[in-house]
Amino acid sequence: MAHPASRAPTDLAGAPASPGAPSPVQHPADLAALTGRDDFLLELGELLGGRASVHPADSIEAALERLSEARGSRVLAIDTRDTGEVRANVARAAQQTPEAVILVFTEAQSEREIAAALKGTKVFAVLPVPLQADKTSAVLEAALAHAGRSAQGAHPAAREATHDMTWRPAAADPQEPPARRAMLWAGMGAALVALAAGAGWHLLRGRTPAPAGARGRIARSHAIGRHSAALAQPPVDTSIVRGRIDVLLDKASRAMFERHFTTPRGASALVYYRSVLAVDPANGEARNGLQRVGNVLISRFDDTMSRAQYPQAALALATLKVAEPTDPHIASFQRRLYAAEISRAVASGHPGRAAALLAEAAHAGVPVAQLRAWRAQLARMRQQRKLDSLAAAITADIGADDFNGPSGALAQLAQLRTAAPAAAGTRRAGRALVKALLAKAGEDALAGNTTEETAWLNEARSIGASARDMDAFEQGLVAARAQAAQTRADRLLALARERLGSGALTRPQGDSAAHYLTVLEQSHPTGAALAAEQQVRGELAARLLARAETQAAAGKGAAARADLSRARLWGASAAASRSAMEAITASLRRAQEPTAAELGQLAAELVRTRYAPPSYPQLALANRIAGQVIVQFVVDNRGIPRDVRVISARPAGVFNRATLAAIRSWRYRPVTFRGHPVSIPVRTLIRFVLPPN
Repeated sequence: MAHPASRAPTDLAGAPASPGAPSPVQHPADLAALTGRDDFLLELGELLGGRASVHPADSIEAALERLSEARGSRVLAIDTRDTGEVRANVARAAQQTPEAVILVFTEAQSEREIAAALKGTKVFAVLPVPLQADKTSAVLEAALAHAGRSAQGAHPAAREATHDMTWRPAAADPQEPPARRAMLWAGMGAALVALAAGAGWHLLRGRTPAPAGARGRIARSHAIGRHSAALAQPPVDTSIVRGRIDVLLDKASRAMFERHFTTPRGASALVYYRSVLAVDPANGEARNGLQRVGNVLISRFDDTMSRAQYPQAALALATLKVAEPTDPHIASFQRRLYAAEISRAVASGHPGRAAALLAEAAHAGVPVAQLRAWRAQLARMRQQRKLDSLAAAITADIGADDFNGPSGALAQLAQLRTAAPAAAGTRRAGRALVKALLAKAGEDALAGNTTEETAWLNEARSIGASARDMDAFEQGLVAARAQAAQTRADRLLALARERLGSGALTRPQGDSAAHYLTVLEQSHPTGAALAAEQQVRGELAARLLARAETQAAAGKGAAARADLSRARLWGASAAASRSAMEAITASLRRAQEPTAAELGQLAAELVRTRYAPPSYPQLALANRIAGQVIVQFVVDNRGIPRDVRVISARPAGVFNRATLAAIRSWRYRPVTFRGHPVSIPVRTLIRFVLPPN
């Protein structure tokens, strides 16, 4: 490396600075953007041109948290298109970060309304979107300047504690030529005038945008001599220690031997050699030592770049600028670092960072051809992100059943096809939407909504549904209907079986086995469903026959006969019906006949309505024979004696004929049992007694 003896560090204004003065390391502003729009972030980053680090935030909490971590000046940009309660957000920001400058961006037609709503707040400016390059750039310039002054005024203690990390203009040198000082003050005055003129339309200020030339001078004044706002800003040890030169050189030599080139902080070879030069700017040993430290940093930069360790490379480069500000490698290293970071930002899909790096790279002297290539990549990435956003919106709309309307899936597909008609993503989105529309048509077809089905089919055709799609839809609909029918049949069969198990054969009317089987029969089942239906019908018929017999045994003839009739309707066979009928008849007969005890009671109720005493046989009377006959007979349901027979007679055979003849002529009033006339068995004793002489 060449080290001219006359070389000395310079400050930002270009005036010579003392060798021991801190290196001009300036931290950029931090801008938190409350927005969800990548295109807005990209435009904002390009207009800032690297003057501030842009940090997107999806909530006011995230934005304020990011600003609270900022080390320099702070700016908050609120995009009203993606946020509600703008005034509340502004009030919260003013309370939590009072030193932050607040910018509000809104659609042009709402600019006056939003400005009126924010009157009286601490908003710096209200700006329209789409962004107007000249106006927005001027306001951003003024906002950054105001934020810088606010940051300096807000943290005096912090400024004193970090004096070795922040650039301050050097004090006027008494030996500096008056013309030089005059030019410097004139330049500063011109910059301040341009800054004031370029403040844009400020809320409650009413200023007008600055001319383009003034903005250019301000932008250049900020770009000269500063580190990148988008690149990593590593902390560099620029501290100076006190001590005798020989002691400091001895410490520096020991640090070099122990390979403590730039660390630890405050006790490295870099610090000791710079501290010597702060006292003796012409010290050859210190200059040579810094040259050797620079060689280490060059090697370190190459090594970390080859390993893609970009933060470590940035630290090595920043430290090299402190150790050897005029080293010829610095410019090429800066370009290499920009190239690596931009390539990584483009490859990883971060357009906002890529745009900010591109703006800074242009000032760093990166070749135009390379910048053009990166810009082309960035443009393709933006286009792809836009296409991906539209495709994602279509997917979300399909999931939300939002097909029509200005922001529905159909409108989003139209935009996508306009932007990239031949892109694979466009074709995929179109296919997905056709599939979704046909699915909606299928749902309405199964529900019997013919009008809605036709409307969905027409929409599908309008966006390119093919004949093959329609054939597949019809085939799928047939299969879906069959599946729906099978599912419905399975459900009805399950309900019918459950009701059979619970005994609900025919009642209640709308929730019985008979009801569900009737509904299933009306749907005309086929195949397995039909076979299952026949099986359940047979089970129902068998249950009805069994219940009919139970009803008959209880004497409920009408109910028994009704169940027998239902069983025949549900498919009971002729043999089963006949057998059941016989059993029912027998049961009903048994149910209508009185028991022995009941017959005894009923016999006591017999009333004879016709009576003829038996004739005394002449032979017995002549022979003076007396006797008795025990007779048994049945009084039938008409009151007529039947089956009259002699049980015993004494003397045998004398009075039998006379007794039987008499009883057969008797008549009784019919006796009823449970409403029906019944036959009553009777046993009686008839005595034949001789008359007195």
